Amino acid sequence: METSKQFKPIPRISGSPLIGNLSEFRASRLDLLLRVSRECGEIGSFRIGPLSVVVVSSATLANSILVGHAEDFNAGAIGRLFVPLVGDKSLILQDGAPHREQRRLLAPTFHPKRLAEFSQCMVRYAQETLAGWKEGQLLDVNQEMTLLTMRIIGKTLFDVDFLNEASDLREAMMLSIAHFDHMSASMPIPLSWPTARNRRAREALAILDNNIQTMIDERRGDPADRKDLLSTLLQVRDDAGQPISAEQIRSHIATFFSAGHETTAVALSWLWQHLARHPEVYARVKQEVDAATGGRPPGYEDLPRLGYLQQVIKESLRLTPPIFMLARTAVRDVEIEGYRLRKGQMVLMPPYCIHRNPEYFPDPERFLPERFEPEREKSRPKHSYMPFGFGPHTCIGSYFAMMEIQLIMATMIQQVDFELPEGQHIKPEVLTVTLRPSPYEMRVKHRNRPINTAVA
Repeated sequence: METSKQFKPIPRISGSPLIGNLSEFRASRLDLLLRVSRECGEIGSFRIGPLSVVVVSSATLANSILVGHAEDFNAGAIGRLFVPLVGDKSLILQDGAPHREQRRLLAPTFHPKRLAEFSQCMVRYAQETLAGWKEGQLLDVNQEMTLLTMRIIGKTLFDVDFLNEASDLREAMMLSIAHFDHMSASMPIPLSWPTARNRRAREALAILDNNIQTMIDERRGDPADRKDLLSTLLQVRDDAGQPISAEQIRSHIATFFSAGHETTAVALSWLWQHLARHPEVYARVKQEVDAATGGRPPGYEDLPRLGYLQQVIKESLRLTPPIFMLARTAVRDVEIEGYRLRKGQMVLMPPYCIHRNPEYFPDPERFLPERFEPEREKSRPKHSYMPFGFGPHTCIGSYFAMMEIQLIMATMIQQVDFELPEGQHIKPEVLTVTLRPSPYEMRVKHRNRPINTAVA
């Protein structure tokens, strides 16, 4: 007689009999995830009314879901929230064979040698940002980094400078992203509902669609040799020699814009406050940048000489990952390391929690860039660190993002010191899936060093 298999139970944290952990979810999703991780260990769950949500805090379990059982999960309900912004053809929402095919077609677009062409733009715009800062000025760091990364993504995507051009497209994109950032501040409201916020979002999305379609049509009618990502997408051909559809291009453009500027801006904002709070780290980074560049603007060729800066960036992404959680939904009943997940089960895998596992990162709350020295990094499983996701859905633009962050930081560190005024309490702010620092200001002090600002 065959007996049914016994699965390991998934523990659940306590909550209200009626609404579960809805109040905690609304008050602070981050605290709720940390509570599940702390009380339940590698896997646990909480409840929002009748909905059970599983939280995986183990790198091993997350790797099993994201890699070993990738075909058993999809983006689910959280992913569908973004369909009006990025479209259902977006790389982040596709799975299985369609996802693999799109990723294969897009891979040349994000080849490191191809991306190196954008390094001068990144440095030049960082220099122009610096030129507008006055000695002793207090800066809204989130705002400054957002404006800078928006200009860079505008130039690399469309070959336009959003400071002076394409204002309709810029404003529509920013309004659309802002809507989806805040739509799940409590519980998501369908875009079809007749609210004032939804009406503004629908108007912005319509402008966005029209602008992107116009740019696609203009480029197809004028096939000049441009170096932006839109031109590259227009040249992509599938195995049958056919170009990808305008709908797919629109999805990719919206995805690259939203992911390519917001998360990078958030990463930079976290980085500056980490450096300001750790002057010994800041001093070592300045020393490395000065030695590597010798008074000239940094370039792509300098990246291998900025190893400690890269360690600092990685440690910032570990402690304060801009994408604080990854979400997948089971498409069928599946067993993961002895646990059963039923079809339709939503699973959250927060890098914010996984990166705090003392097994891989001793004294996890300490800011310690040396964790990412090459030998120490090799001693850990790769899946213990996932600021850009992991497995088939790893961010295709991760190299672009790291290059951009390094070059911006090196350019600015050459010329200014940032000081964090006392009395500011910087807290994590949770948006839909993004973790950014609460608004804060830093004071600019120009370094007394001769800098040749000419970009090669």
